[in-house]
Amino acid sequence: MDDRASDQHLVTAIRHAYEDGADGWASGPTPVYRRLAEALVRATPVPLVDRSVLDLGAGTGVASQALLDVGAHPVGVDLAESMLRHRQSQRPPGVVADAQLLPFAGGAFDAVVAAFSLNHLPDPAAGLAECRRVVRADGVVLASTFPADADHPAKSIVESVLVAFGYHRPDWYRTFKDRIAARTGDARQLGQAADRAGLVDTEVVREEVEAGLDRPELAVAWRLNMPHTIAFVAGLDPEVRARLRTRALAALSDDLPSTVPMLVLRARAA
Repeated sequence: MDDRASDQHLVTAIRHAYEDGADGWASGPTPVYRRLAEALVRATPVPLVDRSVLDLGAGTGVASQALLDVGAHPVGVDLAESMLRHRQSQRPPGVVADAQLLPFAGGAFDAVVAAFSLNHLPDPAAGLAECRRVVRADGVVLASTFPADADHPAKSIVESVLVAFGYHRPDWYRTFKDRIAARTGDARQLGQAADRAGLVDTEVVREEVEAGLDRPELAVAWRLNMPHTIAFVAGLDPEVRARLRTRALAALSDDLPSTVPMLVLRARAA
């Protein structure tokens, strides 16, 4: 399989995982990602009130809501239609599209917010180049990723419990972690991707975001409802699933950090 076909296969697999996991995402990871989205929007170098903003990789709409809260006018785009349909009547308009081939005219938006979506793209620089294209001259691009050198301990702890129940990481997730997340999780490489995309005044900073993850119940709901785990958990017998959740809760200590680290990229279209 050549690189282009491999990339397309990966994108398709990620899309299917998110299509199938929309309901679980809303009930599990959403509270965590809402805090992260709010922090990303707060990181804007310019006010977004009354500005048109593209929410790239909108998912179930947490970044769109954060943008609405500051008076912006967001439009969502996501490759997974079921994600955009979640609470569709209560959220801004959304378009099903590939982040690397956006169906918008050049300069259509005042800003782009990409909350944890660049790390799903085989070529993050290509996604950032599309962000630059659809943002007006001097417009702002904001993006977030997880740093590769640090993580919340609940991730590895809950995954070890999953493994004890027979879980194996899906092929797409292993590829994603090895090929993309390692690059977008490095501040220097993330900044270089923005430079290759033609963005200017690029800055990548690390931030600890208060996410309430000192509560084991929230941490377990977060990790058991991720796109790479939810199908496995849903396929278990209800009694086994209950035992899994109980064991995951017991494995987490009472002194979990409440924060989660993220990288924030701020840049401007020339």
